[in-house]
Amino acid sequence: MDREAIEEAIEVLEDASAEMLTETGNENYYGEAIAVLRQALETEQEPVAFINVEKQKLEWAKLTSWHTPTIVNLPKIPLYTAPPKREWVGLTDEEVSYCRYAATFCDELDTAYMAELIEKDLKEKNHG
Repeated sequence: MDREAIEEAIEVLEDASAEMLTETGNENYYGEAIAVLRQALETEQEPVAFINVEKQKLEWAKLTSWHTPTIVNLPKIPLYTAPPKREWVGLTDEEVSYCRYAATFCDELDTAYMAELIEKDLKEKNHG
């Protein structure tokens, strides 16, 4: 969902919430949905520049421009500084307990295989 759509959804929900106040007396009828949308707006990454292929230039988000030659007629392409940082997801307590239990029955080769499986699971949990 793009920024404009989120802002429009917040506006619609605020209007609907005002209508629900008169019907139900609940002034914060859609409050949770509005809060989630506002959080999405806050965490959304802002572009640092746009490539405006039509005008053949790079347009910085802060009123700076740089002219570049191009042949193709395409819309602006947003550029970002870096992808948002993801929170590390580790093993659950249940998974750690299972690993400890399973390790008591393993020899050296089995433990190496188990370590590979744990590493694979952690990579999957952390999108990579």
